[in-house]
Amino acid sequence: MTLNVQRRFKSAILLALSIIACFPPDAAQAQAQTTLAGAIGAGMPIIDLRLRYENVDQANKPRNATATTFRARIGYQTGQYYGFSALAEFDFLQHLGPEHYFNSFEGGSSALYPTVADPDMVALNRLQLSYGARITDTTNNAPDLRLNLGRQRIIFSDQRFVGNVGWRQHEQTFDGISVINTSLPSTTLTYAYITRVNRVFGPEAPNGTFDSHSHLINAIYGGLMPHLKLEGYTYLLDLRQAPTQSTASYGLRADGTIALGDGLSATYVAAFARQHDHAKNPLPISLNYYLGEAGLVFRGVTGGVGYEVLEGNGTVGFSTPLATLHIFQGWADVFLTTPANGIKDVYAKIGYGFAAVPVFSRVTATIVYHDFSAQRGDADYGSEWDAQIEAALDANVTLGVKYANYQGAGPYPDKAIGWLYVGYRY
Repeated sequence: MTLNVQRRFKSAILLALSIIACFPPDAAQAQAQTTLAGAIGAGMPIIDLRLRYENVDQANKPRNATATTFRARIGYQTGQYYGFSALAEFDFLQHLGPEHYFNSFEGGSSALYPTVADPDMVALNRLQLSYGARITDTTNNAPDLRLNLGRQRIIFSDQRFVGNVGWRQHEQTFDGISVINTSLPSTTLTYAYITRVNRVFGPEAPNGTFDSHSHLINAIYGGLMPHLKLEGYTYLLDLRQAPTQSTASYGLRADGTIALGDGLSATYVAAFARQHDHAKNPLPISLNYYLGEAGLVFRGVTGGVGYEVLEGNGTVGFSTPLATLHIFQGWADVFLTTPANGIKDVYAKIGYGFAAVPVFSRVTATIVYHDFSAQRGDADYGSEWDAQIEAALDANVTLGVKYANYQGAGPYPDKAIGWLYVGYRY
């Protein structure tokens, strides 16, 4: 950890202590907690296992990538002690069989094989101290102010700007402090100060971390109308290892569900954001992001169409480096970096949830189609079909098969990926 990052983390600790001093636990909370040993004993283990096979066929690579990887995420979360709790969690990730893939920074050959960004590692995934206090009267005496200090998972809304990249075997986490306030009716206010971003490539990778001096502000309000949830955000990113992605983004998002009767509902999403260069970004940036989506839900069937645009200025595109990018613009992960001329994504999706299936408690099937083009100049960027079937054996075990087929255009080669996976979570 660099000296600047150490100073920033110490500042985060001082901020956390000052917040705790302002909001001590009330008498009810204090009486509920007896001993530190009792709080530790009242905790819960964290067990999250996933075995996955991945095959990648990429037109500009002479060989297919085949990767069988196993992830064991093991940890423990304590119970409450005068409002405090602690969590520690490690990731153990190991490939099985031949390493016929490029793992993002070592192993295999990037000239021969496509990338499967799941390198072997033993890594500290989360290590956090949490504090909860009640600052208003609540019916269930639950804390409405929560503070998390340390290495933590942060997810905002649909993860378009900030997420944990949960599809990869090692997730993205953040070092810093976060404060979540739910004391106002129908409102969630979150502030996070991030000193370091721990990326999916692991601590040994050259690109495995971003030293950071970033501020994340997010507000969600659901009390304006019955079928409307509003979100506003400001994300000020200062990323030392990625200065051209150090940006200030200001945005609004609205989404909701409207019951139409007879089991039919309509869903909608609308979002807009403006992005400028920030901190030591050497590039002048003034770009927009916008999204519109509409859908229907009927007796287990969900369907929708959408239009998402990330603008580009010919030099750089609208960036979301802390997002869970796999969710957006196709599961083949072709557009993890927005092209310099931006990107337009017209998509349609349909899904169905099968309840009470023999053997399985639930089965879901999803199909998505994307048509991509440049935002500047309308150049063709190709299209993609995605499909997934996931089955829950019970509350703990999940099995799935997933496929992405990208038909390339221009500088983007064809790419097809198939996955088989089984997971266990306790």
